Amino acid sequence: MSAPQPPAADDIQTLFRYTRWANARMLDAMQAAEAVPVRAVELLSHLLRVQDVWFGRVEGTAHSDLALWVDEDLAACAERAGTSVARWQSMLEERSGDALDQPVAYTNSTGTRFETPLRDRCRHVVNHGTHHRAQIALVLREADGAPPPTDYIFFVRDA
Repeated sequence: MSAPQPPAADDIQTLFRYTRWANARMLDAMQAAEAVPVRAVELLSHLLRVQDVWFGRVEGTAHSDLALWVDEDLAACAERAGTSVARWQSMLEERSGDALDQPVAYTNSTGTRFETPLRDRCRHVVNHGTHHRAQIALVLREADGAPPPTDYIFFVRDA
C-alpha cells in the first residue's frame, strides 16, 4: 500500500475557505442568539487568536506573540474572524505546491524551536478550528441553543 499523497495547494486553500465559512456560520449564530455562554465566546476567541498566532509563526509577524486566552467579546471575535483567514488565504495564493512542503522554523509558546512544513501547519490550523467549533456547539446546546452545522460536508453542499 503506497503512502497517501499530500493535498495540492488548492486543496489547502479549500480547507481555509471551509474554515472561513464555518467560523462565519458559528459567529452568525452566536450573534443572533439571545444569550451566549461566556465559555462559547472564550473558545471562539481562542480559535481565532490561534489562527493568527500560527500565521505570525509562518510569516514572522507580531501575530505570533498574541495571548491565546483572553477576555474578548463577540464584536472583537467578528473583527478578528474577518481578517484572520483572509490573511491565510492571501498568503497561500502566493505559495506554490513546493513551498507548502518546505520546513519553516518557529518557536512555540513555551520557547521550544521546531521546523514544520507549511502544509502541516495549515492542516493543524484547520483541524484546531474544527475541534473548538465542536466544543462551542456543545456549550451552545447545553445552554439550549441551536448551533449551526459546520461539518465540512455542509460546506461542500453549500458551495
